[in-house]
Amino acid sequence: MQCLLCQSPNSNSFKVVKKPERSYFHCEDCDFIFMNPAERLSAVEEKQRYDLHQNQESAGYLAFFAPLIKAVVDHFRAAGVESTQLSSLDYGCGPTAMLSGLLQAEGFETANYDSFYYPETEVFKRTYHLITSTEVWEHLHNPKEDIERMLTLLKPGGILAVMTSAHKGEAAFHDWHYRRDLTHVGFFSERSMHWLTERFRLHTVKMKSPYFIFQKMF
Repeated sequence: MQCLLCQSPNSNSFKVVKKPERSYFHCEDCDFIFMNPAERLSAVEEKQRYDLHQNQESAGYLAFFAPLIKAVVDHFRAAGVESTQLSSLDYGCGPTAMLSGLLQAEGFETANYDSFYYPETEVFKRTYHLITSTEVWEHLHNPKEDIERMLTLLKPGGILAVMTSAHKGEAAFHDWHYRRDLTHVGFFSERSMHWLTERFRLHTVKMKSPYFIFQKMF
């Protein structure tokens, strides 16, 4: 099957027999692993699962965002730019748009998009200094399309800040807790992220799972 990320035909199928059983494809070229599209949850089932996780504003969950926010703010400040001069879009913000609230506290002008909860596409009519996409990329059904859209919406020199856990190879994948969530349908490795930097000519600011921060080159 053609890879959903790099479009290579070199994606090999494998089966996970441990519950929950699913079939996957592993791309030889970009190292992306993705669930067989025929075995995904329906859109209704997917949203029902997301609705169960709306109450996430615990101290621990908020702290999970802290390294990402710090790295982004530090990057802009090192370039002599304060957050109050910057616009941001949280792509896949979820029902509470919590990260946007944290960025607003730092001075960012914020906008939100989520295919289920904030589906308004008016936000696609402008560009942004910062695009965040946290705990989202593992859910993308069309990762190539979504990532290309994010980069189109990003200003030259802007920052794309991503949070997703990187897989450590097919052998470890079977017992990996992250794949047990059936809304998780696509899995990047650090090699996949390196492929993205080369394909889209991105500069790496931070690359250590689960935090991946890239700068769009001019």
